[in-house]
Amino acid sequence: MNNQPYTHCGNIDLTDNKMLVELWSVDGNRRKEPVQRLELLLDTGAFITLISKDTAEEYGFKIKEECGCAISGFSEKSLMCDLREIPNVVFCGFTISNVIVATPHDDGVKVAEILGMNLLENFDFGFNLTQQKIFLNKRPTFESNKPKYKVGEISLFDEAALDD
Repeated sequence: MNNQPYTHCGNIDLTDNKMLVELWSVDGNRRKEPVQRLELLLDTGAFITLISKDTAEEYGFKIKEECGCAISGFSEKSLMCDLREIPNVVFCGFTISNVIVATPHDDGVKVAEILGMNLLENFDFGFNLTQQKIFLNKRPTFESNKPKYKVGEISLFDEAALDD
């Protein structure tokens, strides 16, 4: 971890050589209450956040683009994925609006649910594995071909409203 001071931190769970983090979706009527908790593998090598089709359908995440991306590394061919949008998520004290996630297009495809760089690239981050913590700062504007998310700050369990 570098020497810069970080403004936010969150817990990571180190289990079976995997780094798991929490991502919360927040209800759509602008309240700050957490609705769904997703436990995702943190993968700095993944270009997009990936969740199962069952999870996306259970939580009501709407399809934005059918077969909107192909993810390589699944057997001999690419995995065709739908792109879905989550209106607001909270990650380590930051709200992130209009988050795009990939879900397998076909039924019955099992995937590891991962937090990818489409979210992580919005932050400068570091880890302390002994403390099982991730430390983050909101990154200043930068050039990227990926969608730029609106990132604000929120405490999930206080009376503050989501940032506009």
